[in-house]
Amino acid sequence: MGSFKDLSKLRGLKEAGLVVQTASEQTQRKRDDELRKQRELEEAAARAVLASAPLYPWARTATLAEARALLAEHEMAFSIAGRGEVEAVIDIEALVAPPQIADGNVTLDELILPSEGSALYVRGDLAIGKRVVQRSRAGLLVVLGSLRAHHLVTRGQILVTGDLDIGGTVYGNSTNYATIVLGAARIGTLISAAHHLFSLLGTIAIGELVDLDGDAPNFSIFARSTPRSSRTIDPAVGDRHDEAAVAAALTSRDDILTSR
Repeated sequence: MGSFKDLSKLRGLKEAGLVVQTASEQTQRKRDDELRKQRELEEAAARAVLASAPLYPWARTATLAEARALLAEHEMAFSIAGRGEVEAVIDIEALVAPPQIADGNVTLDELILPSEGSALYVRGDLAIGKRVVQRSRAGLLVVLGSLRAHHLVTRGQILVTGDLDIGGTVYGNSTNYATIVLGAARIGTLISAAHHLFSLLGTIAIGELVDLDGDAPNFSIFARSTPRSSRTIDPAVGDRHDEAAVAAALTSRDDILTSR
């Protein structure tokens, strides 16, 4: 009997529709088929989410494959970003979600990312005159450029590949998600509630650093240039862990802090 290699070369097999594969080739083909079926199910689920999600008039709905391709363009920057002193984990698959995509720079007076909304990817700079508010259970926000706003309130995941420029307050309130900035960060007041993770990987300029619950990740590093403030959320604002109350207060006042 000939070898497997010889068998695979027998005349007539290909013409008869028979393909001889090695065990490793068969395993890889099975994996590819399983992945294709999984991706088809994921795309169907994403379409269902987008069918009921609030839509941004300046963005378009897209596929998970498109979102994955957008993120893959920055894969090298993501891999380098995780090697520094500041804690940061950027997993492309974790950033792939039912997407709406803005295909260029976006300028708005205000941006509210609603609860149960889709992910938003901006292929350019995002400039907001007043507040960016990412509500509880909102979709993630990925800005493939720089983000500028007066205030930023987040209860979710935010990734900015360029610079972050917030003249007022940045308030993060989540134990499960992070705000990651690859470029420079210029922030008036940075507040972490519930140990919200801020991964500011470029140069930083912070006016006031507030750790509401103590031992917020990376704050020991940021405190080298900006000592922790002794101030806390003004009780008149409401519960210091209520991002909706904080967001509401920032519509009428720039400073929501008071001395302890």
